[in-house]
Amino acid sequence: MTGKVLTGLFIALMLLSFLGACEDAKAEMITIVDGRGQSVDVPTPVERIASISSRASEIICALGACDKIVGRDSYSFFPPALADVQVVAESSYTPNIELIHKLDPDLVIADSMLSNDDRKKIESAGIPVIVETTWDSTTVATPVRHIGALLGREDRAEEIIGFIERYQGIIEERTAGLEEEDKPAVFFEWSRPYYSMGNGTLFHNLTVAAGGINIVADEPVKYPTMDPEWLVERDPDIIIRYDYSTEKGNLTDNMEKTRNEILSRPELGDVKAIVDGRVYILGNPVASGIRSVVGDLCLAKWFHPDLFEDIDPEAVHRELLHEFFGQELDGVYVYP
Repeated sequence: MTGKVLTGLFIALMLLSFLGACEDAKAEMITIVDGRGQSVDVPTPVERIASISSRASEIICALGACDKIVGRDSYSFFPPALADVQVVAESSYTPNIELIHKLDPDLVIADSMLSNDDRKKIESAGIPVIVETTWDSTTVATPVRHIGALLGREDRAEEIIGFIERYQGIIEERTAGLEEEDKPAVFFEWSRPYYSMGNGTLFHNLTVAAGGINIVADEPVKYPTMDPEWLVERDPDIIIRYDYSTEKGNLTDNMEKTRNEILSRPELGDVKAIVDGRVYILGNPVASGIRSVVGDLCLAKWFHPDLFEDIDPEAVHRELLHEFFGQELDGVYVYP
């Protein structure tokens, strides 16, 4: 090989090395302290995300980065563009570690159902993992800011947070002067009869934020199952049931059926909420994540109809979907 050729190869290698160094210089390490208090270093820009939390997936898409999701959980189906993304977990509780490793994403985002053991298994391949543990409207600003920073979409993140805080402010202002006796006593039922949620849970936060009193807040366990006799004795003003239904076509039918079941429980016949017909169903899509502000407004209007007579939660939902997802409202998410 001639000297000229060797010199040319040397120069080419030096140039490639220089360009690689430039690319490395462009990369920035962002440190996120996630919902579990764990400090996570994430190289940016993030281009490939495995989102195994439906609420994280919604945030990513609202930030205008749906195309960066290369793997998802089975509940991440909104917006509809996610339908074509490979499923790598039933939920954060059951990730497919092998598939995630095979995808080799820049980042995995999970919720509190991800176990520490599964987290370590994912991280063993050098993939950073952030776990966000709270998603109601009073706490969702933190994961929105985290994900916005990792995607370089800070301005968009602040727009989303501003939208949520605008309506939070309305609720806070109108309920601030309420005396305790003016707040309805609320029983929030979760996934089965009489299974409820105590202090510090998502639904406790929703109830308090909307100007209500969670009647199981003082229970010693976080997710208690109450006796019907206890509920009759406490005689709540309002009963709210959380509806897990996710199939768009069945949501309304499921909600009506669930509400009728509660209203027809013979043991609750004399409970004030039953007598007054103040039994409501809150659909999963508006109970957490950035759309939980819609749920907040629904609860506020159910709790204090006179204070929120001018507020139309459905119109707010339409506005949010149009502004941040480019979608139209399709379906019913609360009942009645």
